[in-house]
Amino acid sequence: MKHGMGRRTFCGLAAALAILTGAVPASAADKIKYGMLRVPSALFVAMEKGYFAAEGIEVSPIFFRSGAELVPSLSTGQLDAAATSPGAALYNAMAQGVNAVIVADYYVLDRDQPGGDPNGVIVRKDLVDSGKIKTASDLKGTTIAITARGQVTDLFAGMLLGSGGLTAKDARIVQMPYPDMLAALQGKSIDVAVAVDPFMTIAENEGFAVHFRGMADVVPGLNLGVVMYGDRMGKKDRALGMRFMKAFDKGNTYLRKRLREPGGRAEIAEIYQKHLPLKTQAMYEKVSLGLGREHLMVDVEGRYGLRWQLKWYTDLGLVPKQPDLKTGVDNSFAEAAAKANQ
Repeated sequence: MKHGMGRRTFCGLAAALAILTGAVPASAADKIKYGMLRVPSALFVAMEKGYFAAEGIEVSPIFFRSGAELVPSLSTGQLDAAATSPGAALYNAMAQGVNAVIVADYYVLDRDQPGGDPNGVIVRKDLVDSGKIKTASDLKGTTIAITARGQVTDLFAGMLLGSGGLTAKDARIVQMPYPDMLAALQGKSIDVAVAVDPFMTIAENEGFAVHFRGMADVVPGLNLGVVMYGDRMGKKDRALGMRFMKAFDKGNTYLRKRLREPGGRAEIAEIYQKHLPLKTQAMYEKVSLGLGREHLMVDVEGRYGLRWQLKWYTDLGLVPKQPDLKTGVDNSFAEAAAKANQ
């Protein structure tokens, strides 16, 4: 073509204008694979409110059955980021030089948070009604379900048994995913489950289990869940990691704010129902919801911080070599995001 503008030239100019004006084509969005358990999260709030899109990020949640399965996928690059519990598997991976770093605390145990305490212990209703189980000391000889050995549910079970003067040897500990715990309680193959909402509320509503103890009463302030970055976002492209955290922080802030406001619960319930549907959306308006701290920075040295948890697993012989938490935790992403979103 001698006159006019060729297609290739036009496309080149359009791309240049997009860069200069800050417009990002939808196809240019950075795609992030985010590993997590199938539980409510501020991630979904940030997705629905457009916070990730505003940062030019497209997030794909990938669900796992246990937090212990997440870290290997993160370390090998199959995931870019992940939400997991700081359990023995994570500490062992960190000690072995896993190619990932803890960057935020997305879930902390605090019954005074606007979402309440979504973690606890439920017991078969018939055992409570009969008077067989009234206190923690009555758990001797029972079958207790946890998600995995060395995970936070294992820690909860141990702390609960300890409060009744018992040890893990005084009960039969079995492992299964949260959804399977409900069927096991109904079938009476287990007596107790260390669970999380919405599963606890479902069990109570259907009448086969009752709430026994909230975990925020046992270990208040515990870092229950952390966000980790793999090599891509933690090292190679820290700018991407910063953008992701900025959007995630906005989602957590919005969630905390809306749960305190009239009508806020209904909006959050609608978001969660879209991503993790329950029998009815109304269930999400009843359950307790996990939240991160306002600033999302990880507590390492606090009363129930990461170092305390590490010692607990180490004393049980589950972590033979302790990792260096100073290099395994990078709070700079969460700190920067909190400042940027002020």
